[in-house]
Amino acid sequence: MEKLRRITKAGLCLLFPSACPCCNAVTGDDLQPLCEVCFAQLKFIKSPYCSCCGRTFSSGGENHLCGVCLTSSWAFDRARCLFFYEKIIAKLIHDLKYSGKTQGISTFKWLSEQSNVLGDLDVPDFILPVPLHIKRLRKRGFNQALVLAKLLFPNEKRKIRHNILLRRTDTQAQAGLSGVERRENLKNAFVIDRVSELIGKKVLILDDVFTTGSTVNECAKVLKAAGCTKVEVLTICLSGKIFS
Repeated sequence: MEKLRRITKAGLCLLFPSACPCCNAVTGDDLQPLCEVCFAQLKFIKSPYCSCCGRTFSSGGENHLCGVCLTSSWAFDRARCLFFYEKIIAKLIHDLKYSGKTQGISTFKWLSEQSNVLGDLDVPDFILPVPLHIKRLRKRGFNQALVLAKLLFPNEKRKIRHNILLRRTDTQAQAGLSGVERRENLKNAFVIDRVSELIGKKVLILDDVFTTGSTVNECAKVLKAAGCTKVEVLTICLSGKIFS
């Protein structure tokens, strides 16, 4: 049976060779969905980075707090990102969010396995995707954060909850807003349902892009107020400057 399966798979690969979701070049390898050219352009988040917000430093050394985290107070305990928001990752996320293209979805799982930052995060009691307002959810048809959560944590389906953290206001899109505008835009945007389930729990918030951190920080505020003991953040990519 196993031999037949391998033969069948090999035949399908010959008839329908795997294509890179970014450039459509034939990869010929189901285990590596990106072609070598596109993979070489990826920029993984690597040490040294801020031990709190996860932003990277240009110079070497150990992980330590950045100037922002030394002078600011985040509601979340730790944030980690897998990649810099650049051409390849940007295309995969854009295709998913705005074009509804799911061909590259499985790529994110494979890419996450190439990163070392997941080891920094605690094992959560709940995994909460950043929610969309019901109007935007109906328009888009899906919440990309929920899709990514299910993809990155296929064995944790019971922990992934989309009905605890809710967005009660249809806020303006964050793209193009300044840091101050982003924070103002998100004030009181999120609420908690099933508060009793969160008391004493460790939670992981999941989103696609970390820019100023305003969105995940607002989520973390309501989660901490609901009784969570620890709130960590995982995003696919990091948009913004590198600290010198």
